[in-house]
Amino acid sequence: MLTGWYPHFSLHKGLCPQEVHGKLDIENPGTFIPDDALGLIACNSTYIEFVNRTFKVKGMAATLMSVCFMVAAISVGIWTVHALLRSLADDHVLTALMVVVITTCSCGPCAFLWFIHLRKDLFQYTHYPVRFNRITRKIYFFRHNGPGGVVVVPWGSPFAFFHIGRGGQDPNLRDLRCHLLDRNRQVQQTFTIGHFWDHDQDIREEWALICRYMQDGPEACFDDPLDRVITLSTLPTFRNHWMLVCLMMGTNLFPLRHNLLFPFYGALTLSRWLTFKTCKAPVFPPEIEAECAIAPDDPYALPEPRFMAEFASDPAIYERARRRHLEKIMWR
Repeated sequence: MLTGWYPHFSLHKGLCPQEVHGKLDIENPGTFIPDDALGLIACNSTYIEFVNRTFKVKGMAATLMSVCFMVAAISVGIWTVHALLRSLADDHVLTALMVVVITTCSCGPCAFLWFIHLRKDLFQYTHYPVRFNRITRKIYFFRHNGPGGVVVVPWGSPFAFFHIGRGGQDPNLRDLRCHLLDRNRQVQQTFTIGHFWDHDQDIREEWALICRYMQDGPEACFDDPLDRVITLSTLPTFRNHWMLVCLMMGTNLFPLRHNLLFPFYGALTLSRWLTFKTCKAPVFPPEIEAECAIAPDDPYALPEPRFMAEFASDPAIYERARRRHLEKIMWR
């Protein structure tokens, strides 16, 4: 689930057979029904925008366990040093040696956890958007708010290789991935679009939506008017974090969220909320925002929800989503 953080995406290499086999064609996205796979956060006549795969795991179990371990290790270290200072007060050399050993044993694992995970999760960005502009025919991959923080690639560029990526820890997990290649077909950068899922169909439906939007426009990118809904909200509210945790934990455990498993659900929600409190919102540069300006009365601008699944309160939209879900299960 943490692919891209660890293991890192491999760079300066050629395409492997699995990536070539999973290539996604711009001209022929297949006959899949377009679906945003819960990754869409903006849609209008000018552009559509998605989160990337790290949004789904930000502040979740790995972060919670890492922070708990660090707090425990530092607390035990401080208590032990305090006890040593009292018991070995007369032997300054032994006391100093023991303090150094205990401090190293306490801080070493904490530094390791910070380096491999927490520094990529805390004090970063709430999400890393990917924007597809059908007017300028450009793709904007956000990396950071500073100069050169957005990678811009022409739509249809032969150096942008879209494919179905596989998880580094769990190869059954898939995501929509884009390698940026050089003239020798070596991977220079890698970006993900949307969430990770456990079936190719979810990725191909997301790809079908993107291709339909870029080639035919917003009026043609959904097969049913009831599908024209943004479900995901990136607003860092406690409610959104709770709902994302419920999504991540799956439907089998959903009935237990308010009773037996409430402490675990609550801890994950609090961890995600605190993580987002340390992060800042992504901001595209003014020149890119100017390129992506939309009309105030844009008829194809979809309302952005205040919380996840806000518009599912409409019975027709809810029933359509339920039916689509059942169709996917039967198809698989």
